[in-house]
Order: sequence, then C-alpha cells, then structure tokens
Amino acid sequence: MSKKLLKIRMLVFILSHNLLSLISFKMSVGTFFYTIRKQFIISAMFKDAKYAKVGRKYFVNPFAPYFPGKYFRRMLENNSVRQYPLKPNYAQISITNVCPCECFHCHVKNTQDRSADLSKEKVLEAIDDITDAEFLVLFFVGGEPMSRFDDLVDFIKSAKLKMDTRIFTSGVGVTTERLKILKEAGLEGICVSIDHSNEQIHNEQRRHQQAFKSACFTISEASKMDFYVSAVCCTTGEMARSGEYKKVVDLAESLGAHSIQINEIRPVGRAIENGKSDIFLSKADKQLLIDYYREQNKTNRKIAIVMPWYNEEPEKFGCMATSGQNVYINSKGDVQPCVLLNASLGNINTHTFKEIWDKFTPLCEHPVRECVVHTLSDKINSSKTHLLPPEETLELWPEFSKMEPIDLFKKIKVKRSSKQ
Repeated sequence: MSKKLLKIRMLVFILSHNLLSLISFKMSVGTFFYTIRKQFIISAMFKDAKYAKVGRKYFVNPFAPYFPGKYFRRMLENNSVRQYPLKPNYAQISITNVCPCECFHCHVKNTQDRSADLSKEKVLEAIDDITDAEFLVLFFVGGEPMSRFDDLVDFIKSAKLKMDTRIFTSGVGVTTERLKILKEAGLEGICVSIDHSNEQIHNEQRRHQQAFKSACFTISEASKMDFYVSAVCCTTGEMARSGEYKKVVDLAESLGAHSIQINEIRPVGRAIENGKSDIFLSKADKQLLIDYYREQNKTNRKIAIVMPWYNEEPEKFGCMATSGQNVYINSKGDVQPCVLLNASLGNINTHTFKEIWDKFTPLCEHPVRECVVHTLSDKINSSKTHLLPPEETLELWPEFSKMEPIDLFKKIKVKRSSKQ
C-alpha cells in the first residue's frame, strides 16, 4: 500500500471510529467535532512521516501503538479528552541498571549490582498501576533488559493484555532462542542501539567488543520474526556534519530494520560528564537532519526515518513531560516525568505508582515549547541529591502552566479539570 493510500485509510479509520462513538452515544456532538478537528491537526503533524509495515500491522513511530488495533483505538479515545490533565501515551520501566556496556552518552549509571534492582513484585505492581492509568505503550529498558531475561519475560506477559509492549536493547545477550521466547510472551517491538557504521568505533563508544555484532544480529534476526524493529542511532554533531548518520541508516535498512531513530544526545548523565560539547547537535545540525528526514521519507526505500527530538519541537508536540503524558521509572523505583529529566515524583518502594501519579497529574497542563531538561538543568545540577526531590519537583510543576503552550494547544481549547 502506498504512503498516500495508507494515510487516507488511517483518516477514514479515525473518522469512522469517532462516528461510531457518536451514534452509540459514547460521545457528544460537540466532542465529536472537537475530536475530529484535533485528530486532523495531529495527522498533519505527521505529514513527513513514513509508516512501517510489519505483517498486517502499521507503525506510525516507535512510541505509538500499531494500527489497526485496540490500543490505537484507545489512543483515539484518549485524544477526545477536552480537559486537563490529558491522557498518557507511553511509559518506560528500567528493570535493571546491570549492563555489559558503558556507553559514552548514557544517561544511566550502569552497575553490575543486581541487588539494587527493583523487586519482581514491585515491577508487577507498577505494571498493573500503569495499565490502570491508561498508558498505551510500555517499554522495558535498562541498563540492559536482557540482563534480567527471565523476569523480563514475565513482565511482558503481565503487560501484553492491556498495553503494546516493547524493549530497548544494545543487542548484547540476545539469541535466537531468547527472541522466540519474547515473541511467545507477546513482545511487539524491539529498539536496538547502533551508533556508528564502523564496528570498531561503535564498540569503542560502548566499551564492549561484541556490541556491534550483537546489534546487527538482533536487528536482522528480530525482523525475520516479525517484531517491529527500530534501530536507535544516538547522533553526535560530528556525525551530522560528516554524513555518518546516513551510513548508519543504510546499514540498519540492509539488516531489515523497519525504522531508525536519529536521536539527539541530551546533556545528562555521561554525556555531560565527559565534557565533550561537540557531541550535542547545533541548530544547523538539526536543520540538516530535518531536511534529510523529510527527503528520505518521501522516497520508496523501506526504512522509515524517525526523529523523536523533532517531534518535541514547538511546532510539533513540544515537551510532554509537563503534561504528564509520559513517565519513566528508574531501576531504584523513582518515578520521573521523563527518562532524561532527573527529577523525582516519588518512589514505588515507599508509595504505589497510583498514589504518586494521582498526586502529580492534577498539576499537569499543556506541553511547553522548550525541553524542560534544559529549563531545569541548573536547579537539578545544584541539587544535593542525584534526583531533584519529590517535594521540590511537585512545588515547581505548576509554574509550567504559566509557560507558553505549543502551537497545537493554541489551536484547540482545553479547560482545567481534575475530572475526565
């Protein structure tokens, strides 16, 4: 199916879904027209995107549920909400900090201490609370989630009935047999890190001699098994200017990846500690990558180019950490509004995720125009603790409602209410 026909099919699906909600009295006439307008505005934001086809499923990007499917329908229902707080999108749980790699840009302090990991019971309890909070997609991350494989399988089995499940992996520890087990457990997608087309450089950056071969094997083998496979390239400024990122895209495509995320490295964790400012993307670097994204997604090549940071630009969806649409639970149990934002909302070892989330979301309103990782960097860096304490995080959050909203929320009217 051509890109144009697929987008038409999706728009027809959106329209028919909302019409059905209208005629079955699940939606008022006013909400129907509001929702249709909002959906068309959102669809227009993906005009340069390329959808990936895996079997009979289509993936808009790695962070959204596949189409057609029950989680995609729930996403449409979530978008009909006309009040704050908004409905959530995706959650990430770090099931371990244990990792065989030590990547130069990683936001996590990897360890080999398994005793520091969340208990299996706490993770399963959090999964139940996350599903009750109506998240659509759940990522299991690390560290390296394959380092806790047996528990990972049980976590996926627990989550698969209520959410679309995916993992982030370096590929180290992946085998054909393990992929088969994950497939049977219900895992839908695999995001695999591959940061350079040169094996030696990739291995040096990750400080692991098998990192490159492991990543290539995982992409190739997982795509054959009909997982949705998204390569992840953490792109430095030098890679953007030299064109190296294009070689990584070509490599990922040759291995069978359905999409590739050309990621921006943010100033957190090891990325800020190594003191190499040239790894961050400049405004010119970003424009070069945006042009490439638009150009390549118009071609007939199979791989889809995805740029998560571009979707967070002011003219797109902005910083959704302020609107409570994403969440990250680190391996010690701290609940954070964003995987890269070192600010805690509470810890699931002392309070349930539900208690923490229910206290946080009433403070959330619209997504803002600037990434709050940058906005709060000075406050977080001056904090006496690794993470900004919950009381400080919650105290400052209402200030974000005073910041300028993204363009989307200037076009649609949303009112404040704790009721949905």
